[in-house]
Amino acid sequence: MADHKNTGALIAVGAPLIVFATVFLLIVLVFTGSGAAASCAATASTVDPNKIPTDSVAGFEGEQLTNAAHIMNAASALGLDHKAQVIGIMTAIGESTLVNVHYGDDGNGVTNPDGTPTCSLGLFQQQWCQGTWGTREQVVDPTHAATAFFERLIGVPDWQNLEPTLAAHKVQGNADPFYYAPFFEAADAIATALAGGPNGPGCASGSVVLPLSPGFNMTDDFGPRGAPTSGASSWHPADDLQHWPGNCKDPIYSIENGTVALVEGYQVSIKSPAGYTVSYLHMDLADVTVSVGDAVTAGQQIALTGDEGPSTGCHLDIRINVDGNTDTQVATLPTSETLGAPVAGFIDPEKFFALFGVELCPADSCARNY
Repeated sequence: MADHKNTGALIAVGAPLIVFATVFLLIVLVFTGSGAAASCAATASTVDPNKIPTDSVAGFEGEQLTNAAHIMNAASALGLDHKAQVIGIMTAIGESTLVNVHYGDDGNGVTNPDGTPTCSLGLFQQQWCQGTWGTREQVVDPTHAATAFFERLIGVPDWQNLEPTLAAHKVQGNADPFYYAPFFEAADAIATALAGGPNGPGCASGSVVLPLSPGFNMTDDFGPRGAPTSGASSWHPADDLQHWPGNCKDPIYSIENGTVALVEGYQVSIKSPAGYTVSYLHMDLADVTVSVGDAVTAGQQIALTGDEGPSTGCHLDIRINVDGNTDTQVATLPTSETLGAPVAGFIDPEKFFALFGVELCPADSCARNY
């Protein structure tokens, strides 16, 4: 197995020692981890609308990027973070494709559910005639419209910990709560590009979420170990996570956007837009909710924890292979073969999360039992 980069086939695995730990009653998902998050993931940049990229970003250009800059600046002025900027841009893509629309759907006979005419204008399609978003002139002002959106967003309870599309839905009231999800990846790319690159020195671009709801334990870490059960490796290129009790059938979430590359055996692998592959192991395939080729978003449930394969109990094995990686910060992490592993191309998940300003196993909510 020496020097074999195993990203396209089922990966040999290890398992955790099941140890009782206190259950933490915490939120389900967070972009900044549950506790100590570095500043890089939270920083909101201010953008000069007159100095936007001349090239397109994620298929958007010119006026659209200028409008995205106004949205980012409105979030920054309210003291909000990068995630809020991405949610704002994502919402505007879904509502107007980042075009400041000065006409409404009423001319086409579109009405509100109660039969009243619509009067939706601007980047966020805000109905000025309702008297709550501002005047007709104000809702087509990008800064006013974005500020009005963010003021409502921060009034949504626990909005930071909602899936982005659900946070946007709470403000916009779209008939489909998941309508905005397909626009998240483009919005993140735009916010990152307009900020001049990654969100801070030494930070990877984009955002990540935790793969399990916070309050889990880490039952094995990245590196050499004594094989815990027959068929398990003595060099563990992964981290093992589990809640206790309740470690079986626990929802597993994709840590970031990507495309499902493999669903096989007891493994789901998702390829990042940056080329590296995140694999989730030990689930029963009957509990997998995605298929090869599916586009997934950060925080989307993909499976449930199980104890399939070499395992001593239900848990999640998460591992990251950097074969094909194009992210310059991810490329700074040492790979498994340089650390003496018999398998190549894997990086320490904890160090990977740290690049995004997220602590995978924070001391205030995660016990280390290995």
